[in-house]
Amino acid sequence: MKKIIYTFLIFTVSISGFSQNAFMHYVTVKNSDVNQHIEAEKNVHAKYWQEQIDQGEKIGWDMWQISNNSYDEPTTTFLYVHFNNPESSGNSVSSLSDHELSVHRKGYSDRIVKEGSLIVNIKASHGITPGDIPPNNMVINYMNVDFYKGYEYEMMEKSVGPKYKENGRAAWGFAKILNRFGSKHDVQYLTFDFYNSMEEILNIRANTPNLSKTQINQWKKQDDMRTIYNTHMLTLVSYARAK
Repeated sequence: MKKIIYTFLIFTVSISGFSQNAFMHYVTVKNSDVNQHIEAEKNVHAKYWQEQIDQGEKIGWDMWQISNNSYDEPTTTFLYVHFNNPESSGNSVSSLSDHELSVHRKGYSDRIVKEGSLIVNIKASHGITPGDIPPNNMVINYMNVDFYKGYEYEMMEKSVGPKYKENGRAAWGFAKILNRFGSKHDVQYLTFDFYNSMEEILNIRANTPNLSKTQINQWKKQDDMRTIYNTHMLTLVSYARAK
């Protein structure tokens, strides 16, 4: 089953290449395997995707570690983000041997406890593009949005996005989920808040603002359109970008 999922990952990564789309792959491993997993990914997959980028097949690849696991959780989840080149020729080569890739993929498959994926469309971003090296930390908010208020919600996010610096962020992005579409799903949209350090995230959260009546009404209006279903705090583990 894991081999099927891995094959599906490679296939999906290769076809979901429109520059404003991103493929997000979640991989969960046992805590005892975290260090081995990170080391293996840095030595093999990071090199493999870097070669793809250097040959013009991809725009970027990131590996993030989710930092806010549940209490006493025996596993750790990683998020891989792929930005593909819509003009890819599909004729890339790798310096890694078939044996190296086979051994790595066997170890990779053995470490995985569970995995999942999202394909998203980047609706807006400020302070960052797919070809940029991302800041060290990121917060992803998973939004539950009233299906009938989707357009209004998108306009709201696009209007507040340019103010990312005022809110202490290094960059900001906003995306719509494409492969889990519809009103029956818990999450339809994501926002990405980038920070230069985890300390910046904690400082933002430590601040308790004294909101004016106008600000309270604005927040309540936003809450009428969306609910934050979940939040992940992530740390950048590895990345590949054009040199």
